[in-house]
Amino acid sequence: MKRFFSIFTLLLLTANVAVAQNIDKEVVVTKEYTPTLDTPDKLTIAPRMDDTVALRPEVKYSITPMQWATTFEQRPIAAANTYVWNYHRQPMLYVKAGAGYPLNSTADIVFSHTNNARNSFGIDLTHRGQWCDVKDLVGAKHNANYSDSRVKLFGELGVGKRMKAGVEISADHDLRYYYGDLDPQALAMSMALSGLNATNPLNGFGAGGRVWIGDDFSDLSHLNFRVAVDGGYYGAKVKEMFVKRLDAGEVSNFDAGLVRVGARAEMAKMFSQHGARLIVGYNYKSGTQQSDYRNSILSVAPRYIFNNGALRAEAGVTVEVDRCTSNVATNSALEYYAMGNSSYTGEQTKGVHIFPYLRLSYNEGGLFSPFVEADGGLQSYDQQSLAELNPYIAPVYDAANASIYSVRLGLIGATRSNALSYSVWAGAEINNRALYPFMLNAYYFPMMDKLVRIDIAGELTLRPVRGLEVALDARYHINKIGTRIDQFVGIVEEDVVGETLPSKYQNLTDYNGGRRPLPAFDVDLKVRYTGAKFMIGAKFGAMGAFDCLQLVPFAGAEKLGYFYELECPARLDLGVEAEYKVAKRLSIWVEANNLLNRRYYIYPLYPSVGINCTAGVKLVF
Repeated sequence: MKRFFSIFTLLLLTANVAVAQNIDKEVVVTKEYTPTLDTPDKLTIAPRMDDTVALRPEVKYSITPMQWATTFEQRPIAAANTYVWNYHRQPMLYVKAGAGYPLNSTADIVFSHTNNARNSFGIDLTHRGQWCDVKDLVGAKHNANYSDSRVKLFGELGVGKRMKAGVEISADHDLRYYYGDLDPQALAMSMALSGLNATNPLNGFGAGGRVWIGDDFSDLSHLNFRVAVDGGYYGAKVKEMFVKRLDAGEVSNFDAGLVRVGARAEMAKMFSQHGARLIVGYNYKSGTQQSDYRNSILSVAPRYIFNNGALRAEAGVTVEVDRCTSNVATNSALEYYAMGNSSYTGEQTKGVHIFPYLRLSYNEGGLFSPFVEADGGLQSYDQQSLAELNPYIAPVYDAANASIYSVRLGLIGATRSNALSYSVWAGAEINNRALYPFMLNAYYFPMMDKLVRIDIAGELTLRPVRGLEVALDARYHINKIGTRIDQFVGIVEEDVVGETLPSKYQNLTDYNGGRRPLPAFDVDLKVRYTGAKFMIGAKFGAMGAFDCLQLVPFAGAEKLGYFYELECPARLDLGVEAEYKVAKRLSIWVEANNLLNRRYYIYPLYPSVGINCTAGVKLVF
């Protein structure tokens, strides 16, 4: 150990001496970092879009429709960084904060300092909040407050000539009220519904850290390697969930957590036009308190690399070995759901999974550059991963891992002037345990079934004149689900509802015949003009309708509830944004969304607010 620290100290001293010897080559970089309203632009120089992976499609399946880029869900601003080895840079402070109507709040604060591009540190704080009521389908108001706050500390240290060591420490807090819709016919029933009492919020807390050391893999002419270790904790609490258990009439409190640890090692080397890469990783997650969830995944991914400038290829396999135990949390409402989904609750699974990996592209800098991609992996269904997909997930829910295989092929290209850049592709995905919208009261309990999904998609960016940019992203989905949902519906009708369903719900067992558990399309159009003193833009988003099943148990009854299907209508969202530079480092900005005042669902059966706007200031030092 002493020998290691001696070598480590010697490397640091050597690096400092090398920097001191090249002081005459250092330059002062004062280029201002000015992120735009919703997407940070680290440099004002437009890249060649046919010579980057920026437009490479990452077709991913998620269990809920994702929110458009609004004030409530802006992307965190990352600290500016370059790869110039010898320069001094002024410290950067970026502050963007605002509030709006209905009462909402947003803040991004980033401070970073870089010295000689080898050593850096910083802090990143983000906050999103909403403080208002939302009306249900019969006009009654429900508390729709939420608050999402995060803080991250980060730092990097140069080690030797090429390597760096880094550390990240983060913490976050999430407060959510359950205000999801109930069917008007269910609300009109004479018996009290337990779902009406789902007024207590979810309190979620997370903390984690990551330490790494190694190369940045930008130059593979020498052997690159990097090792990283990470860990964290996530906790969720809900008092009196008001979901009646079958074996007792009392309400349930939930308090559980998740501990996770992981490690990853990667190495790569090019030998002229040929090379190799190896990635090894291990992740373990364990539930605490009322959660008995256990999940371990060991992965090994050997790959072959070829690059002659125009033709680039990386091919191999990813082998993952998993062992997962997904148990019903003690004293929870999941017992209702377990009756229809018993094969996925209280389950122990293990296996060896082999996924192909391919990245193949041919690019001579022209307008048409073809590419083919194939990959896959295991998707964890622990409570933290599910909460990131849908924050209104019932905290008692967890499930075994899903296996996902996907393939994509298409074209990417751009004109020499970058006036036009595009990407079009078609892809397919197979998921053995995809999640479909199902609600137990106001709590999200997704159903699981097989999914075969075909995607046809394209992205187009036009820059006809200086400062003007038009971006279009359109996708069409063909979804084919399995038969397990039909079986689940039949079990619920027979064992839970305990009565004949109204005529409009007689055909629920034919869920796959004409019904839409997932949206069929989504479109996103943005137009933005950026001048010397101001920026103005408009955006339009649309997504297809989909259906959601819901079960609302009657309070005080053992096997009686109301089971029905609700439509989440097509989403149409029109928004505008503007920013004006008052002084060299001070700007004011405003953003408005849902100007059509439509009732659409950001998450299944959770309607968004109507017309909303946010305004504030932005400071860059």
